[in-house]
Amino acid sequence: MRPPAPLPWLALALQLLLSVLLGVVTGGLGAALPLLRDAYDMPAASGTELVVLYNLGALASIALCGPGRGQALSRRAVTVLLAAFVGGCAGMASAPTWPALNVCAAVCGAGYGGLVLHQNTLLGRYPGRAGLVSLNLLHASFGAGAVLGPVLVGGLRQISGLLLATAALAAALTPWAGAGGSAPGTAEAPGAAEAAAAPVVAVPPAPGRFLAILGLAALAYAGIESSIGALESTHLHAIGHSPADAARLSGLFWAGLVVGRLALPFTAARLAPPRMVLLCLLAGAAGLVTAAGGWAAGAYAVTGVALGPVFSTLLAWANATLLVPRRVSTVLLLGNLCGSGLLPYLIGLVADPRRPALIPLSIAALTLLTGVAVAVAARLARAAEIQPAPRPHGAADQGGRPITQKEYTA
Repeated sequence: MRPPAPLPWLALALQLLLSVLLGVVTGGLGAALPLLRDAYDMPAASGTELVVLYNLGALASIALCGPGRGQALSRRAVTVLLAAFVGGCAGMASAPTWPALNVCAAVCGAGYGGLVLHQNTLLGRYPGRAGLVSLNLLHASFGAGAVLGPVLVGGLRQISGLLLATAALAAALTPWAGAGGSAPGTAEAPGAAEAAAAPVVAVPPAPGRFLAILGLAALAYAGIESSIGALESTHLHAIGHSPADAARLSGLFWAGLVVGRLALPFTAARLAPPRMVLLCLLAGAAGLVTAAGGWAAGAYAVTGVALGPVFSTLLAWANATLLVPRRVSTVLLLGNLCGSGLLPYLIGLVADPRRPALIPLSIAALTLLTGVAVAVAARLARAAEIQPAPRPHGAADQGGRPITQKEYTA
């Protein structure tokens, strides 16, 4: 099977810019809750439904857009999703009431979820190192936006201007947001038509089981990231840092994630994806154990670097194994969103702030469980490698010569 034509660098850069904008809004909403409570005269500690509805919109959008036979969403579908994101941002910036703000957040979340699915599908089509690096760059861009959003909200002391600027920039990207990542009328690169027409081969004998296990791994991994994000500052405060310092130091973990996504795929390019993921998870668990014993702020930063490429590498590995990037992205992103919503709450029930070491140790245990799921998936993939997919009867190359089994599975 021939790989798809490479995405032009300009188109890739614009997709990365869109990912930054998605991260800015996703990270900025939670940080803006205290300001929004004041603006809408809401009681203290209320208003978390805004973030919940945003995430529910994303979950529903991925579930609705995921089914389908195409490798990527159509240009029309992507345009509608981008319009939902832009309209939701603009609506939140000028919502007159709290209920209206929540409705706009759900619409914005729906656009965000569908666009994330599209981008992961678009860049997940590329096999080998190209797909691994592209997906890690995509997730690093989103992470950079998620770090930048709270910083801008804190500096501006309001979110309306940030939402309007994000909406304007996202709207300007509409011509390049389509299925192929390039502007309408742009000529396809040589080989694109042949790649689209090439047969898709699902190599593993049990692709559903393989993908389900990776979906569980994605769910568990999302719980690691979101639990650290939710509970790290609580742990740092419990061991003696002031609330303000704990909040600032917790940003080191998110910065570490961005660094890991940018650096590790290049430095560890010779490692097979499952081995890379397992090593990253083991290093992350070691960092969390170190955080329980002391040097917590620095240990969380190192943990972020170690865990940075895990999810995007899981995506690249599953795509290379199953060759159905839209289905893979749907399952893993749904698992990611479900894990982000459920597992921090469960970890919070187990981790008692009176015994602060339980917080990082509980998350370290979850990290090891994620590694177990990845190891099981790797074993299934190894079993699949010795069972090549049968070539279609009578398959031939462009010159009419029959294709051998070895050539077809290459």
